[in-house]
Amino acid sequence: MDAWTSRRHSARCVKIPVKYVDASAVLRVVFSEPGPSFPLVAGDRDRVVSSQLVEVETFRAVDRERLVGHLDDAETAVKRKELADLLVTLDLAAIDASVIDKAKSSFAVNVRALDAIHVATAEILAAEAEGEPLEFWTHDERQATAAMSRGLTVRGLPDSLPSDAGTDVGISG
Repeated sequence: MDAWTSRRHSARCVKIPVKYVDASAVLRVVFSEPGPSFPLVAGDRDRVVSSQLVEVETFRAVDRERLVGHLDDAETAVKRKELADLLVTLDLAAIDASVIDKAKSSFAVNVRALDAIHVATAEILAAEAEGEPLEFWTHDERQATAAMSRGLTVRGLPDSLPSDAGTDVGISG
């Protein structure tokens, strides 16, 4: 997958910055949680991408909220629709052999399997970007640490996030 879209502008190609979002970043928007959020509308300046994995993670999170009693059936239907509407605006990268190879390679920090897939996908997209900035948006401190350990620029964590924050930053635990 090519991480960049070329557009004609004044007879030259323009590189478009990419924002990679994980499930926690998407869920923060869907559930209107406080804290930094990625821009909802990418517009002409940015491209918002994720792994196909984000579809499964986010829909499972909405169902979890229903099963634990935080959402009733009507609220669940609304959230599923909002989520579907948001996901169609993202460019989703396939989980292919190159992603699997990168995800299963050793990390400098402890990394959960699904986090490794997100970080690996973002790394591949960043490499295709040929030096242009790619922002990795997450609200999960452990995933942020994994992304930073691989040289990615991380956004979305509050400045005051405690160092002992666990997997659950918001809904997406």
